[in-house]
This record gives sequence, structure tokens and C-alpha cells, in this order.
Amino acid sequence: MSEKVTIKIEFDNPEAAHHFASWLCESGEQQYWNWMEVREGEENGPITAKSFNYWNAKTVDGEEVYGDFLEDMTIRTECGRMYYDDWDE
Repeated sequence: MSEKVTIKIEFDNPEAAHHFASWLCESGEQQYWNWMEVREGEENGPITAKSFNYWNAKTVDGEEVYGDFLEDMTIRTECGRMYYDDWDE
């Protein structure tokens, strides 16, 4: 398993950060996945963030519990392959 990596974007104010996260949640993800469809055709491995967790969802006593949108200013991802599953990971 690969090590976790953090990429950081600093905004001048919280409103700008929330607008960026809202864009990513509402339409940016699809634009990213369109881009990654091509990348997966060129590269092996789990290179695509397949899901984005904006609410810091956790499992508590077998139930999924959600926090507030961007409550800890972190968007968590799960990586893998979306398109070319027949390539070696």
C-alpha cells in the first residue's frame, strides 16, 4: 500500500475555500474524472481519487456518521482505478 500524501491549497479567507470545495463537490469531480480517464489509459496503478469525503464521515457503532461540510478543512479520498480495471494495480 502506498503512503498517504497531502496536498495543501491555502486561500485568503474561509469563504473562498468553501466555494472551491463546493465547486469540487458539485462539478469539479466530474471534470477531474474525465481527465483521469485519459491518464488511466496511459499509466498503471491506483492513480485516481475514486471518491471524495467532504464531511469526515466515520463509522461509529456500525453506522456511518457525517460531520459538517468541510468541518476540519480536509477532503479525504479513496484511490484506485475508475476506467481501466484490467490494468495491473
